[in-house]
Amino acid sequence: MSSAIDASGNPIPTSSVLMAASKHIGIRCHSENLEFLKCKKKDQNPEKCLEQGRQVTRCALGL
Repeated sequence: MSSAIDASGNPIPTSSVLMAASKHIGIRCHSENLEFLKCKKKDQNPEKCLEQGRQVTRCALGL
C-alpha cells in the first residue's frame, strides 16, 4: 500500500485518519472552526475566508 506524502516529507492524512480524529479535531480546533464559519456566514465568496480556512487546516494537521 502506498501512502501519500507532501513536499516536506510529512504524511498526508487519509479520510479514515481524519474521521478517527474528528472528535479531537473538533475540540482542539474549535476556535479556528468558529472563525471560519463566522467568515463564511458574513461573506459567501470563498476567497474572503482563505486565511481562516488555512488556520483550520493548520490546526487539524498539527494534531
